[in-house]
Amino acid sequence: MHRRLTAQLLFASSSSYFKSSFFACAFSPTLHFARRSGRRLSSKITMSSTDISKLEYIDAGANLLDSMYQGIYHGKERHDPDLDIVLARAYENGVKRIISIAGTPKECEETLELIERLDKETNQSGDDEKVKVFGTVGVHPTRCAEIFAEPCSSSSGDEDEETHWRPKTEAEQTLIILQMIELINQGKNSGNVVAVGEFGLDYARLQFCPKDIQQLGFRKQLDMAIETQLPLYLHNRDSGDDLYDILLEYKDRLVASQGGEEGNIKGIVHSFDESVEVAMKLMSLGLYIGINGCSLKTPENLEIVAQIPLDKVILETDCPWCDIRPTHAGYEHLQTTFPTKKEKQYNRELAKEFCVKNRTEPSHVAQVAEVIAAVKGLKVADVVAASNRNVHRVFGELEKRR
Repeated sequence: MHRRLTAQLLFASSSSYFKSSFFACAFSPTLHFARRSGRRLSSKITMSSTDISKLEYIDAGANLLDSMYQGIYHGKERHDPDLDIVLARAYENGVKRIISIAGTPKECEETLELIERLDKETNQSGDDEKVKVFGTVGVHPTRCAEIFAEPCSSSSGDEDEETHWRPKTEAEQTLIILQMIELINQGKNSGNVVAVGEFGLDYARLQFCPKDIQQLGFRKQLDMAIETQLPLYLHNRDSGDDLYDILLEYKDRLVASQGGEEGNIKGIVHSFDESVEVAMKLMSLGLYIGINGCSLKTPENLEIVAQIPLDKVILETDCPWCDIRPTHAGYEHLQTTFPTKKEKQYNRELAKEFCVKNRTEPSHVAQVAEVIAAVKGLKVADVVAASNRNVHRVFGELEKRR
């Protein structure tokens, strides 16, 4: 999940889902077979349009609170909120479940409010033909400074001087964790909270939070995961060795709290883009690897994905981020495309036929599956089925409790 403006949870007045018959014709993606030239990692994909209509996907990583789904881009309003349309389009394109991730206690609370609203609409309508959304509770590593620390005053008084942080008191930190545990317990009762996260380490963006505060927040939340017996939804950016070392330190306690399944930690390393060596180390702990468009940008990325065992791969989009662009190595393997309009041109009427350019949606998870299938020389249906099995191994049945 990327640092972003937290949006107000405002739905347009026509926030109920469109009828299935409408979306069946309006939101069908274009299927094509990409050109293949030069060195390739694998053989041709063998999926047909008939296969697409039968596949059921789980998008294991989405940011449904992002301001883009409220029509706001870089602080500017470009169109009316359209999250209802995005979710309807997802369902019509085979996405039956979504895990929506959050990065601060406030975002976690707002995510649960969104999920409860969607569940209420489904219950009131009696229409089960809608995507089921689940959530996580945790603090993103780049947000740990604002949650677990406070800025130190500068002795020089120089406004341009780098911000320094000191941890909040132990009592303050404990209170933050207890508040999140309360939120987790509330969500677990309804089946809506399925993991602790998104949390972990991010050494690529230390300008937002220094290493020591990130590691403090990571350890506090690992304790929270042990307390609540939930799987881990992990963030890792240029920090794989430290992430592994800390997880290894906590492994026995995590495994015991999660049920001790074959000595493995239950969890996913989200939006993976590090080396195959780091992937192997993390998988040795029992963790699964989340793959999205950001994992498929370069030829080196594709080589790494090709080496990750299918029984450890989980599909996600990290939407609205991590789209697969024409400049990316994975793009040539796409079979499914979605017509787009720039955000300035887009509106709810055009949403019947178009997505927003460079704004990823849960329905685009099919594209991630297509690229993985290509580099592994597999059928897309086999990749999707394997990912679904892996998601259920980590997060359970993903069913609502009414």
